Amino acid sequence: MKTIIRSLALVASVMLLGTQSGSAQFVGEGMLASEGLQSISASASLCDAVDNWGVTCSETCNKTCCRPRFAMFGEFLYLRARDAEVAYGVAIDGPIVPPPTSFPIQVGRIGVADHDAEAGFRVGGSYYLDDCSWVTGQFTRFHSSTDDSITTEAPNVIRSLVSHPGTQTAFQDFLDASAHSRINMDLVDLDYRHTWFRSPRLSMTYLSGTRYASLDQTFQSEFVTLGSEDVRTNVDFEGLGIRFGLEGEYCLRPRLRLYAKGAGSLSAGTIRANYFQGQTYDPSVVDTDWKAGRIVPIFDLETGASWVSASGRCRLSAGYIYSAWNNLVKTDQWIDSVRRNNFVDLGDDTITFDGLVARAEVRF
Repeated sequence: MKTIIRSLALVASVMLLGTQSGSAQFVGEGMLASEGLQSISASASLCDAVDNWGVTCSETCNKTCCRPRFAMFGEFLYLRARDAEVAYGVAIDGPIVPPPTSFPIQVGRIGVADHDAEAGFRVGGSYYLDDCSWVTGQFTRFHSSTDDSITTEAPNVIRSLVSHPGTQTAFQDFLDASAHSRINMDLVDLDYRHTWFRSPRLSMTYLSGTRYASLDQTFQSEFVTLGSEDVRTNVDFEGLGIRFGLEGEYCLRPRLRLYAKGAGSLSAGTIRANYFQGQTYDPSVVDTDWKAGRIVPIFDLETGASWVSASGRCRLSAGYIYSAWNNLVKTDQWIDSVRRNNFVDLGDDTITFDGLVARAEVRF
């Protein structure tokens, strides 16, 4: 009997210990699971919860977590064209007739047609090929114009700085002068983009594609006294080439990003230029034109900050943009070449654009 009782007690003790062990194991597993969730939550990027775009989307997820197929965007540009000014006239201390060894003395400000900041725009769209690749097409337009005028009183006169010096006479001294300058820039870009590096806070994307580039410089001046004289020029570049670049984005907060973009293009095309000068007493004094092939490198830089919506489908950004067009013929260089009758090595000039950019993007 004692043996049976001892055996029952032993079995009961083993069962009790097993129950306690299982309970302890369950509690331990619960604690480990909780700690694991906290660890995962702490290590996950704050940005992933906002703009994951379904990089690891499963078949059971809803559509809001998956990468969209399309995106549309619009940008407001507020740029200023620099290195594009044209000095067209200056007041001097009385009429001076050639020979050209006579140097006039300036007695007033130099008339300069210099561009201020003006508005432009860029619009485009994207089509996503997969989680890391997409194609983008965009159109950029920026047109800038400026007007300037100077005046003086006798015995001082205004001497033209853009007229051909071989036509200088006493009738080319004026009391009023004005100028109008216009620069039209148009771009069409078609790019393939691929995100080749992605971490919880940083992503890097490269792009390659084609670019159509057009830059038209127009200048017109008028000098008036008893008669008038007009000088008109146009320098136009149009080309097509390749484009390449790199873009980076860094996450500061769940909805705040910093970004930087850099791109370059080589556009092969033709520069065409013409020069015309006419007077009241001679409607056509100088009339000439020139053209040559050029490869124009264009470099674009942009940096700024972006705000991203909770779903990641809407973005607002603002930043600073800089663009440099190289190996161009500028208006003042073209005028100087005509005045000196020297057309060797025309080109190797740079026009820059810089200013503010604001962007709104919707992905769906």
